[in-house]
Amino acid sequence: MDRYDDRLIVKTNLIESYEILMEFIAKHTSDKFYLVDNVRTSVRDLISREVVSNILVHRDFSSAFPAKVIIEKDWIRTENWCRPRRQGNILETEFTPYPKNPILARFFVAVGLADTIGSGVRNLYKYTPIYTPGGKPELIENDVFRINIPITETAVHEYAEENELTERETTILKMIKANNKLTVEEVMAVLDISRATVFRDYAKIRKKCGVSYDKKAGEWKL
Repeated sequence: MDRYDDRLIVKTNLIESYEILMEFIAKHTSDKFYLVDNVRTSVRDLISREVVSNILVHRDFSSAFPAKVIIEKDWIRTENWCRPRRQGNILETEFTPYPKNPILARFFVAVGLADTIGSGVRNLYKYTPIYTPGGKPELIENDVFRINIPITETAVHEYAEENELTERETTILKMIKANNKLTVEEVMAVLDISRATVFRDYAKIRKKCGVSYDKKAGEWKL
């Protein structure tokens, strides 16, 4: 827990990178019996496929930031530099598929390493609760795109606690839903809090609920 027990640096083409990363995840995680149309299917491999494809297809290759797959006791996590189109948590029902590298995306679909655009998010939300009962994937889009997959019940409880809105955050979210052009000044006046506090709460609400703010239009996207 205090050091890298097994560290792998991958520097090769995308196809070999995919295979090496899939093997690395398989080496350090358990698999579970599951039937799809009466055929035994590896849910672990289905989840790994989406995680690894996301890192390779949606990366901003102009950045020197190293993409990472980190396997912890309770989580599989990834970090990947990207060009964000929005900020915050990506929810299953509240996202618009957008390939950051469309040529790579089409190539991965053509060779069978990915499905249609947008299927990765849907598959992670579909298979994570099967692999870890009660679990949900966390996909956070910022300059660094992060995926967190819970692999134990401890991680499920940790996720639930981290993503529970406080009373004030709940109030602000209700205000946003009532007025998608809600201003910082209006929140400050109603709740009697500082501008900095409003921005901190905004950041937490975006992360926990998947809402985003369009600066050009001056409105919230729910």
